[in-house]
Amino acid sequence: MQSRRQRLKVLHVIPSIAPCRGGPSKAIIEMVSSLRSNGIDAEITTTNDNGRDELDVELNARIDYLGVPVRFFKRFSPPINAIREFAYSRGFTAWLSRNINNYDVVHIHAVFSYCSSYAMYLARRKRIPYVVRPIGQLQHWSLAQSKTKKEWYLRIIERANLEAASAVQFTAENEQFESCQHIELNGTVIPLGINSPESAKAPKSKTRRQWQINDADFVVLYLSRLHEKKGLELLMQAMAAIEAPDLKLLVAGDGSPSYRTKLNALSKSLNLDKRCTFLGHVEGTDKNDLLHYCDLYALTSYSENFGISVLEAMAHGLTPLVSEGVALSTIIKQHQLGLVCTTNVSSIEAQLRYAITNREKIQALGRQAQHYSDTHHSWSRIAEQLRSLYLSLA
Repeated sequence: MQSRRQRLKVLHVIPSIAPCRGGPSKAIIEMVSSLRSNGIDAEITTTNDNGRDELDVELNARIDYLGVPVRFFKRFSPPINAIREFAYSRGFTAWLSRNINNYDVVHIHAVFSYCSSYAMYLARRKRIPYVVRPIGQLQHWSLAQSKTKKEWYLRIIERANLEAASAVQFTAENEQFESCQHIELNGTVIPLGINSPESAKAPKSKTRRQWQINDADFVVLYLSRLHEKKGLELLMQAMAAIEAPDLKLLVAGDGSPSYRTKLNALSKSLNLDKRCTFLGHVEGTDKNDLLHYCDLYALTSYSENFGISVLEAMAHGLTPLVSEGVALSTIIKQHQLGLVCTTNVSSIEAQLRYAITNREKIQALGRQAQHYSDTHHSWSRIAEQLRSLYLSLA
């Protein structure tokens, strides 16, 4: 029989794991899967949040969801967006109060949300070790959004929760640096991982024809949720400034209806209609083929605490073009794994012009990026770092 310290029970708490929530949802599922393969009895508890809607999942029971054990609880879903986004859940509250003592460590993802805040408060009160991963919400850009509300939230609730955490997991050094300027935290840097991608399923020519793209075209891929934070409008303006018919942009991702309408209108006003294609949400084989057969991956965000989609592109050998606001930009620049720009149109345009006139160099950078990803960001490697952290706390 394994001892308690050999088979730790770790509960991961997050407000949502819906696909519409982007990288954090993907990351926590892969993280828990890898931890379980590494000898940790890890599971997730969350709500049935799915943006404006709710996930169609069984509630109030431990179920298998995408290969990992998850407990979903009903989110309070009023028509008022701010209240709905807070993700209050009566069922979650009751279950956690009864069961938190059954776990050796609680790993909490996100801040400024009911499930996360309550889990921190309860673990603190019960003296159970807890780790917090703020997912970038303590960085300058994020704190500047709804600034007054967050300042009050920190002052009344979250500061005490964060300062009492056994550890705060940052996924990059610059996230730690920015976050610790606001609060003194017991921080540690443990990045996110990536699973080895599958080989492409369809031939390149066939796949590109599906997107109405020629083999000779230089294809820039944006694959992330559609949000003002992502700097997609800057990327589109930079594309429009380059009069190159063979330079194409594929936009894969979904967002609010109002923002999708805004992006479509921008594409028309920039005369990008024939060079910019909106694909909507893409997953599975289609997503895999996109990552294999495009020429450049672009994420020109104002702020990204990590950038899991960038790492995913690198794992496929797709060269990244990222802004300095993306945490992975430091590594990309230091190890020459791609291109780095600032968040302005002229800088993005300059890097795009370099890419289309140096295709062989871009391909070589992609190979270097893939090797770096394989070497430093396998989930088994990251899971071992997390396991060591948990053991030091339990």
